[in-house]
Amino acid sequence: MYSKRKAVWLFITSLVIAFSLTGVGPATSAQADGAWWAEYFANRDLSGPPVLSRYDDHIHFGWGQNSPDPSLPADNFSIRWTREAWFAGGTYRFSILSDDGVRIWVGDQLVVDEWEDRWAVPLDVDCYIAAGTYPVRVEYYEHIGDATISVSWRPITGGATWRGEYFNTRDFAGPVVLTREDKAIDFDWGTGSPDPAVNPDNFSVRWRRTLQFEAGTYRFLASTDDGVRIWVDDTLVVDAWEDQQQPNTNTGELYLAAGQHTITVEYYEHGGDASAHVWWQRRESFSAWKGQYFDNRDMVGGPALERDDAEIAFDWGTAPPVEWMPDDNFSVRWTRTVNFAPGYYRFVLQADDGARFWLDQALIIDQWRDMDYELHYVDGTYLQGAHTLTVEYYEHTGSARVRFWWEAGTDGNAPPTFTPLSPGAAPSPAPSANGIETAWLDDPWEATYFANEDLSGRPVLTRIETALDHNWGLGSPGDAVPTDHFSARWTQPIYFEGGLYRFTTYTDDGVRLWVDDQPVIDAWRPMRGYRSVTLRLFPGTHLVRMEYYERTGIALARLTWRRVGQ
Repeated sequence: MYSKRKAVWLFITSLVIAFSLTGVGPATSAQADGAWWAEYFANRDLSGPPVLSRYDDHIHFGWGQNSPDPSLPADNFSIRWTREAWFAGGTYRFSILSDDGVRIWVGDQLVVDEWEDRWAVPLDVDCYIAAGTYPVRVEYYEHIGDATISVSWRPITGGATWRGEYFNTRDFAGPVVLTREDKAIDFDWGTGSPDPAVNPDNFSVRWRRTLQFEAGTYRFLASTDDGVRIWVDDTLVVDAWEDQQQPNTNTGELYLAAGQHTITVEYYEHGGDASAHVWWQRRESFSAWKGQYFDNRDMVGGPALERDDAEIAFDWGTAPPVEWMPDDNFSVRWTRTVNFAPGYYRFVLQADDGARFWLDQALIIDQWRDMDYELHYVDGTYLQGAHTLTVEYYEHTGSARVRFWWEAGTDGNAPPTFTPLSPGAAPSPAPSANGIETAWLDDPWEATYFANEDLSGRPVLTRIETALDHNWGLGSPGDAVPTDHFSARWTQPIYFEGGLYRFTTYTDDGVRLWVDDQPVIDAWRPMRGYRSVTLRLFPGTHLVRMEYYERTGIALARLTWRRVGQ
């Protein structure tokens, strides 16, 4: 929450756009279920009998420096509104615009607590509300100066959680030409525009949201073209307000006490390419699983929550992992490193909805789809020593449940015993040659790189690579290859035993895959994500060819495969 001293520069803009930002519409408004019973007090602490009682159709007032009624003073008054409201069950966003203090209860739950002098700066607070009818109470006081209060709420269903205000100037001057909710600050607009209403050059954006943080030190990072600033509450953490080009990363660290904190990101575009990426990382070490929780299904942008999870065994029902996240359309990534005793292991994953599991960099279980708590496992994996485990999960709608564990395995494919092992558990029998197959081979790929997006002309770099697994970030594959707008082709003849094989690509941006000159994956467009195909291959050598191009921003390309079914 901004103090009056630090937020004065927002005041004029806030008053101009306040009611368009928090307008009370018929579908999402606080008054949709009926009028409010309002009690007006001639003091700031709601004490004594009210001097005025009436019904208000909505809580959406801008009195300026005047009084709500002749019976009240223009300053130092307070109001209490009450009514019953039905909530369908889910995560709701409460939007307030208040000068000065405001509190909101839903039943016995204190949802908004801003009982202090404040400017009318828009504030959004997300909170999970179980299905039912509740008494809703809004309390407000006015100290001195202007008097403004607006309250509304609506359900969050799509994971769009950043309030973005777009201006057709570089310094936030003039009217807001676009207001929308963005699920992450993770944009590569190139030479284009964020929206037809926004100029392709010389525009600015202000994003704002309120999040719950666990206590700890956090590093905030920004990679932009051009300027960027990040505030946490009243503290300027990142200040790179200047023309700059990718690649760049500007950082700042700050200790945060447990509780809600408001993040404000400001960005401007001058000319040329436009991109904005903002995220943060918790700096403390993790003793078990490092859990990164995203309030979208795609794990884009910075995680809304990072915490130390002792195990992956959650049944959230229809509720979210924490009350201020959406109850649908969220995702989680868990990582940890485990020192395995020599032996065979079986990995088991059960989820509602999508889930996948990596062992080191090999995608072992891939069920990235809506599921009704299905169980999937892989047996016959021989391990020894330290290995990195990564589990990713997303929730679409309905119940949210996910479990992952490992146990003593065999060299075959026996059913799970549902007896998870600790990292130091006894190993299973000695290895044999019947383990699972993956793409991580020592055979060489012939790689050619081009300084364009369509693999045309002469390659600027040719080399041999032992694995098709690259994450160049904002960098380049080599000195002769540009950081953006390049393409690559990898080819290798590989021997396969007969059977079904699942090929999976993970790229940013476009990808195409051929097996024996037959196209099997075609996603030749700007994107970030996975593509999979299952093929039946006869025993023998098959030619595998993958093509890739990078548009702008992050560059990564990976190919894995595994044999499925015995």
